[in-house]
Amino acid sequence: LNDVNNTMSGEYRLNDVLQMVLESIYRGLGFRHVVVFSRDAKNNKMVARFGFGENIAAILSDFHFSLNFEADVFHLSLAKGLDIVIEDVGAPSIANKIPNWYIRAINSRYFLLLPMVVNNMPVGLIYADMLEAKKLQITPKEMSLLSDLRNQAVLAIQQKI
Repeated sequence: LNDVNNTMSGEYRLNDVLQMVLESIYRGLGFRHVVVFSRDAKNNKMVARFGFGENIAAILSDFHFSLNFEADVFHLSLAKGLDIVIEDVGAPSIANKIPNWYIRAINSRYFLLLPMVVNNMPVGLIYADMLEAKKLQITPKEMSLLSDLRNQAVLAIQQKI
């Protein structure tokens, strides 16, 4: 968090800040993949731009979804600005809220979503996953730090708009 703050105190490139945020999340909690989505207004989609983790190039090409609302966890996170942790994508209470594009693209059973919203408009989304269900129990302090990192990414975006 300090590195991100220090970088943003001077001239910076947005992608550099976003990469620092993603790498901090990736290394800090040992996620398998961490990806940043950004809004593609022209095509009305959220599109994965870059990330960290095994086989990331293949994942990035399959990670995109329409912004037309569907009743799934990705759209809910963006629409409500909610941080969401899915501990088991196969759990009966959540399985029907996991979109098909996600199931086809990756076999991770645990993931979290941190929406990036500017002026009530979703501009991006941070995604992180683990292969196994219930692999990580995020403490309130860890969730607060993840939110702080996301908030720094949002601030960096706001300053560059």
